[in-house]
Amino acid sequence: MLDLSSKRTVIFGGGSVGERKARLFSYYTQVKVVSLDFTPGLEEMRNDLELIHADLLQGFDKHLQGAFIAIPATSDPKLNQSIEIEASKRGILVNRVDGVGDVVVPSLIRKDPITIAISTESPALSKYIRLQLEKVLNGNYQAMAQLLSDIRPELKRSVSLQKERARIIWQILEDEVVWSLLDTSYEKAYMRARSHACQDERDSLDAGDPPQGLDRRN
Repeated sequence: MLDLSSKRTVIFGGGSVGERKARLFSYYTQVKVVSLDFTPGLEEMRNDLELIHADLLQGFDKHLQGAFIAIPATSDPKLNQSIEIEASKRGILVNRVDGVGDVVVPSLIRKDPITIAISTESPALSKYIRLQLEKVLNGNYQAMAQLLSDIRPELKRSVSLQKERARIIWQILEDEVVWSLLDTSYEKAYMRARSHACQDERDSLDAGDPPQGLDRRN
């Protein structure tokens, strides 16, 4: 996973494959498409990316300048190979349209703040796995991710050893009570999770008494 927001992707070829790649990569990075002609779909995306009219057979090298990812997507396999070779020489990552290159686009599950990427040699299998995982990734996982994000700063202040903090986080994840409380009350789940770092609070919770000095969280 990479932050591509400040990077540039150059797509060579303005056909249907180039359009498909442009629609995907323009969500994450600056995109430039170089071709003699462009599909109507690419023309409609003109405000979201850069379209460069050029005859790639007359030279493509200059269009690689500043690229972080290159995507050879022309209808000419030999030209695509030449672009890939030149990009690799320059240390530019290559996303191939007919095989596995330096950059592989996975099947994604997004349930903020959770992102899961799935990659196999079969796109159909990747999609199948994604659909199966989406069935079990219920709202509790999202709530747990938020809980751990909220509790981590407090752990850093109160527990100096990273190894001990990791142990406490794992205890929280294995605590079935925390998971069940996430169904009804984030605040109670947070208090239960926090008690793993403080044994006397844990004893109070087990006895049914509210912990002392805990900020209310919604």
